[in-house]
Amino acid sequence: MRTGLGWLALAALLAPAIEARAEQAAAAAAPTAPARLRLGLRTGFGLPYGRYAQVRTLASFRDQDVNSLSDDIHGVIPLWLDAGYRLSPHWVLGGYFTFGLVLPKVAPAMNPLGGGCPQDFDCAATGLRAGIQAEYAFLTGPVRPWLGLGLGYEWVHTRIRGQTLDLELATWHSGPELLQLQAGTDFRLSAGFALGPFLTFTAMQYTSCSLELSGQSQSCKLDDQAWHGWLLLGARGSLEL
Repeated sequence: MRTGLGWLALAALLAPAIEARAEQAAAAAAPTAPARLRLGLRTGFGLPYGRYAQVRTLASFRDQDVNSLSDDIHGVIPLWLDAGYRLSPHWVLGGYFTFGLVLPKVAPAMNPLGGGCPQDFDCAATGLRAGIQAEYAFLTGPVRPWLGLGLGYEWVHTRIRGQTLDLELATWHSGPELLQLQAGTDFRLSAGFALGPFLTFTAMQYTSCSLELSGQSQSCKLDDQAWHGWLLLGARGSLEL
């Protein structure tokens, strides 16, 4: 009887320590909670397609043969910021903001209105895009292929200034980005950092425009809208917090 009571007393003394050790082992074996906030930075190069509009009226000039974007520019270099919230190991929902440096072409001397920046003029253009996006990752390991879908809005500002002529022309075009398809692969380089390529296709329409000629506001109207967009290829780095 004393031996039995001794074992019971020893078990009572050891029970808290055994329970604490079991709790520590269970905590170590349990998966760590995934990071919830993800920040991303992208860059690369984008090729344009489509037209500003089918028919456009600038001041009193009605243009029924509007240049395509590829007539005027080589492409765009984007600086793309992502911010998202991880809903699960596979899904991320968030937003994006993109600043684009547009690279204008030079118009041929024999056809200065055929597209690009006319000779003896300085031309510059920038673009902004912002919106929401969702991303789905097929795998959750160190190599993570993913697809994304988004929509938003785009603003483009163009300025043309004469080098010898006292003339400056500025235009603004804006409209909804109705479709944004993305694909890429993230390679996890550390616990919270990944790097990988991405490809994005966008489709949008300009719905409004404005015009200034040497500081004076002029009328601008998109009489017949047209589709345009970008094919963007580059790299993305992402940090999970």
